[in-house]
Amino acid sequence: MRVGHNRNRSENRNRNRRSLAIPKNPKVRIAGIALVVIFIFGIILAIHKYAPTKEKMSLTDYFVQTEENESSVILNGEYYEVPEATNVYALVQNGTTYLSLGFIKANLDDGYVYDDTENILRYTTDTDVISVNLGETNYTVNKDTASMDQPIIIYENDMAYLSVDFVKLYTDITYYTVENPNRIVVETAGWEKTVATVKRDTELRRFGGNKSKILATVSKGDSVIVMENYGKWSLVLSEDGVLGCIKNSKLRDKTKEETEATLEKREYSHISMDETINMAWFQVTNSSANSGLSEYLSNTNGLNVLSPTWFYLSDNAGGVGDYGSLEAVTLCHQQGIQVWGLLSNLVVDDVDTTAVLNTTSARDNLINNILAKAIAYDLDGINIDLETISANAADGYVEFIRELSLKCEKNDLILSVDNYVPTASSAYYNRSAQADYADYCVIMAYDEHYSGSEEAGSVSSIDFVKNGVKDTLEEVPADQIILALPFYTRLWKTTDDSVTCTSMGMQEASEYLIKNDIETAWDDETGQYYAEFEQDGSTYSIWMEDNKSLDLKLQVFEDNKLAGVSFWKLGFEPSSIWDTIAKYTN
Repeated sequence: MRVGHNRNRSENRNRNRRSLAIPKNPKVRIAGIALVVIFIFGIILAIHKYAPTKEKMSLTDYFVQTEENESSVILNGEYYEVPEATNVYALVQNGTTYLSLGFIKANLDDGYVYDDTENILRYTTDTDVISVNLGETNYTVNKDTASMDQPIIIYENDMAYLSVDFVKLYTDITYYTVENPNRIVVETAGWEKTVATVKRDTELRRFGGNKSKILATVSKGDSVIVMENYGKWSLVLSEDGVLGCIKNSKLRDKTKEETEATLEKREYSHISMDETINMAWFQVTNSSANSGLSEYLSNTNGLNVLSPTWFYLSDNAGGVGDYGSLEAVTLCHQQGIQVWGLLSNLVVDDVDTTAVLNTTSARDNLINNILAKAIAYDLDGINIDLETISANAADGYVEFIRELSLKCEKNDLILSVDNYVPTASSAYYNRSAQADYADYCVIMAYDEHYSGSEEAGSVSSIDFVKNGVKDTLEEVPADQIILALPFYTRLWKTTDDSVTCTSMGMQEASEYLIKNDIETAWDDETGQYYAEFEQDGSTYSIWMEDNKSLDLKLQVFEDNKLAGVSFWKLGFEPSSIWDTIAKYTN
């Protein structure tokens, strides 16, 4: 029995060996081997597809730099790559990092004004004027001198660069620098950011995904700033100034933070009148014209500010010509009327306003000269009326207002600045900067259609006034706005394709219509009486200014609680208009 049992067991083992043997058929054998190879290759592909890549991207490939001493800039978590044919944004010289003036003005602080003729930088705070010469380590704050270890301004490739340490004195930023490659990481005060902690050592990748190249590594406990969340990945800024992507599963403790201010908030002070301003301009084209002031004033009611057009730019060195009169000032003061002398650039055609404003010495002369005139004539204020300024003079113009305002305040002089209604073409007048420094900003809500316009139209329609006020309020507080309205209109003559006009005061225009028996009709769209008639083959049209039209405009002043009103110009108006004005200003 035992022998038979062992024999059966042996036969079973032999049968099992035969069942496990590789088929002797060659085709079947090859197919089996191919299946095994395919299976193994599939596993390799899967590993290659899903396993994180270890391939690295050099930071010198990420931070593209074209200059040997260039530094890349990361501002508020954003890498500012320099476009082609553009000066680099930052340089490192003797261990000091410098930011280009263009980058500073565009992204940090527009207050730095560089004169590339005299190589002087100016910056004005709420109390001080700072001045720096190219290449120097010293600088002045008003009349005091201070210094830094390295030159404050360097000049390379036709661009001024400012030491970041100097910028930090006046622009509220924090920063740190990193080498290999050079980069500076800047944060502005008040920047809101999301900060997180890294859970464990991991990589920062160029893009989200395991197959993206590795830019850098971060360690457990490192702090990163989360810039964008892509779902499973986030773009973060590391402590050593690298922007890369990290898995969200590797982050913890996300919190909202705000970059702290390091500078005290500036407090801009203004001199204000205690009553509603009721101002008129008194046009003076020669000294003898002052003799007519008494008659003009006797026609008014409630006027409390007179702005005579006495002063003008007389040369490119900042000279000021004048038609002033102490007698006229005395006359006004006796009647309780303040005098704000007007400075214009409309008298001497040869004066290059851009050159005067952009050249530091000429601008200084202009400020000192107009102040000397104000003091000599015992003025209460200065009214600046610099018109048709070139965009190239924008920096110099605003710096002129800033520096003049500080000196006006020291001399107890009110500073007002005349402005067009806001348009894209006049944005560089920078009304918001004016509002910080000047006491009042005047909206010249007229010349909607002017001499030289291609079509006839209203000088000051009601919507033009409303929109001018609305747009100015976006930049200037209501209690600093003076709404200037016209005491004049224009008679338009259209012949075929030719359009010309004649300016007329309110009184003259009214008398013209009566004399020529011309009827008017009220136009709701413009808020004015309108007349049109044919004569000698031409079409004449006129949009009248009268008590009713000005009343509508004065309602805009009242509705917006503005500081006051002004009118161009004294002598153009009928005496009855002052009763209408008084309803809103008394």
